[in-house]
Amino acid sequence: MHPGGEAQSEVASPESEVRPSAFRAFAVLVVQSFQRHWRVRQMGWVSLGLLGAVVGWVVLVGESRAGWGLENQRVRRGYPTYRQYAEQELLPGRYDPMRYDTKFVPGVAPITPHEVPAPFNPVKGAVQSLILAVPHAVLRSDKFLHDWAYMNFSRWAVLGAFLAFVLPLFTLAYATAAFGTDRESRSLVWLMTRPIPRSGIYLAKFLGTLPWCVLFGLGGFAALCLAGGAYGRAALAMYWPAAAVATVAFAALFHLIGAIFRRPVVVGLVYVFFFEALVGSLPGSLKLLSLTFYARCLMYNAAEAAGYPADMLDVPQAVSPETAWAVLGTAAVALTGLGMWLFSRSEYRDDL
Repeated sequence: MHPGGEAQSEVASPESEVRPSAFRAFAVLVVQSFQRHWRVRQMGWVSLGLLGAVVGWVVLVGESRAGWGLENQRVRRGYPTYRQYAEQELLPGRYDPMRYDTKFVPGVAPITPHEVPAPFNPVKGAVQSLILAVPHAVLRSDKFLHDWAYMNFSRWAVLGAFLAFVLPLFTLAYATAAFGTDRESRSLVWLMTRPIPRSGIYLAKFLGTLPWCVLFGLGGFAALCLAGGAYGRAALAMYWPAAAVATVAFAALFHLIGAIFRRPVVVGLVYVFFFEALVGSLPGSLKLLSLTFYARCLMYNAAEAAGYPADMLDVPQAVSPETAWAVLGTAAVALTGLGMWLFSRSEYRDDL
């Protein structure tokens, strides 16, 4: 037989053909899903802008005279700072004539009846001086001032700004784009032609998106904490596990929303601002449906275990760390499984 004929028959033989492989197609889809997120979309830019604003706010507060501490903050508008007010309650501050002025003097706290000295009643004067000296003694405690400032940073910067807004928006921007880009490019139907079951397509898209959610979620958390100086670095070391598991849970939720809704960003924003921001902080059992609540519980328990006054974080009826880990982990797995089931049984079209 002619050598060319042998080569031609060898190429055409079934053994030499590359057979379709579901696993190889699954792996390729994961890589392609990951690569498509190199381009930051509109919601990604919005999230980055919000992160920049929050980081700038943290820097401004940290560089201000009051900072995150208590001693240099004003009791109220126009009043002296807590340290100055505590000093004015001592003698001879209670004899200051400006405190008895009927007109308000900025920076001077008006005298109250229980602060008026009683020089002709030694017992009352001694007890009064002892009680009014307590705030000044407390503000001289380095541990109290450090713990209060750290908890204040944790409450407003970590739980308030990052966990309630920045993290959900980051995961919303990238998790919903997994199927959103296919709908916009009208390639969703062609995606179904791959030799992969629909549940596998859903899982592959999620695995390709998850690294970006974790990267931007933990990266944003690190940027915010590093902007907070020493308090921020301590918060980063203490709270990063809670931020990581919350990122995975939010990614699973928003990936599900992106797969079943044609306007996932709108649905996600409603969920973030009208459910997580409100329900997660309310008393009662309704907050148990909030993912943010369990992340807050993890941070609360971490601060309490480290000896900080965790009650300042304002997490009512916090659950144990084991329960919070179990709920967030189960939620991520259950939401992914539910999404795989729904995606495999729903009819999808490319029209927007």
